Formats: sequence, structure tokens, C-alpha cells
Amino acid sequence: MRRNKNFYLITTGFIILWFYFLLGLCFDTNAKEEPQWCPLCGMNLKMYHQTSNRLTFSDETKVQTCSIFCAAQFYEKRPTEIERWEVVDYATKMFMDAKKAHWLIGSDIPGVMAAVSKITFLSVEDAKKYQKKHGGTIGTFDDALNRTLFDMGSDRKMIMARVAERSKMGKDLAGKHGCYKCHGEEGKGGSASGWDNSEFLKKMDNRVKIKEVITKGVPGMAGYEGKMDEKDLHSITLYIWSLRPMK
Repeated sequence: MRRNKNFYLITTGFIILWFYFLLGLCFDTNAKEEPQWCPLCGMNLKMYHQTSNRLTFSDETKVQTCSIFCAAQFYEKRPTEIERWEVVDYATKMFMDAKKAHWLIGSDIPGVMAAVSKITFLSVEDAKKYQKKHGGTIGTFDDALNRTLFDMGSDRKMIMARVAERSKMGKDLAGKHGCYKCHGEEGKGGSASGWDNSEFLKKMDNRVKIKEVITKGVPGMAGYEGKMDEKDLHSITLYIWSLRPMK
């Protein structure tokens, strides 16, 4: 009897340890795969997790964006290659199938990269609860995507105005954080390369790369991770990006 009891305890303990080991592996894998910034606009995905969209393509590559606005730009370029489209349940903050979600469109909850807000819920009851408090209409994935594509032109104009304002702030903030000591006045070049230098422009061909260099550093330049908040980081990145020649 005692032997059976000991065997039961050992077996149960082993199963529990194995469960936590597998759980740990899952969380570790997710942490490694979770990107930090939107690949198009460069916005922080943790800050905009509740409006994040995640696309899986037929070649098994994935991309996560801050909003359906940025995701729709991938859709415009690769409409037939998207195997899975996921969004975040606004209530539980967990990813789910975008096509099964209930979309609250046009509520007074501020939109992300769009004038018209679009947030998602797994439960229609949650969607109705937020609708009662914040207004808007409940629709489908197709409703939300079609509205996003319809508003794309006007939203781009709105975003460009906001980006111009933030980049002006970034110009001053770069001086505040001591960037011009090496990169020269207004980042035009000094002991370190200018931000409008052709070699720099070739290497830093998207906003995420600029943020990675600022936060992690490179040989001869210490990283600013933990020394600069996300607002300053994003503003400086937008200023650096604004120095690129207009196409």
C-alpha cells in the first residue's frame, strides 16, 4: 500500500514538472517570436497590443502590425498569400482569428493609425457592452477591412501631418539626448556619420532598424535602452527618417 502511494506521488510529481517544463518552452518561444515594433510605422507593439494584427503567409513567414491600417498595406501587396489573419480580443488581450471576431467600428475609443476606430472581440456580448458605452457599430472582418481600404487615402494624410509634427519634436529631442555631439548639428554629420549620408540611408532602410541601433547601440556608440522613453525614441526615429530624400 505504501509502495503504491509512493509510486503515485512520484508519478504525479514527474507529470507536474514535465507540464511546467513544456509550458516554459512555449512561453520562451513566444517571447522570442514576439516583435517589438510595427515593421511599417515603427510603433511599439506592446503599447498597441490590443489593436495588433498578425498575418501568416503561405511561405510560413509572419508579420505583426500595430493596427489593421498597417496590416491592410500588406494585404494590398500580397492579398492571395495570407493564410491566417489574427487580431487581439480587446477584452482578454489574446490573439484570435480575425474572421471570427466581432468588430466594433467607429466607437469613441481612439483609432490607431486611422480616424475611425476598429477594435475586436471574441465575444459578441463584450462587443455589445463596449458598444453601449462607446458607440459605434458591430460588424465583420470584411466590414472592417473594406472601411480601412476605403479610408486609406484620408488616413495617410492625417498620419503624415502627425508624423511631421512628431519629427519636429524629434529634432529637438535628438539635441537634448546628445545625438548631435557625434552626428553633427541636425544630424548632418560629424565624428559619426550623418543621418542623410547615402551609406547610412542604405543600411537604415526602415524605422525598426533605426530604433534597434538607437536602443542597442553599435561599435563606438552606446545604446539608449532604458535611458530614453518610447515617445522620445519614436520622435527621434521619425526625425531621422524625415531626412531621407523624397521619392
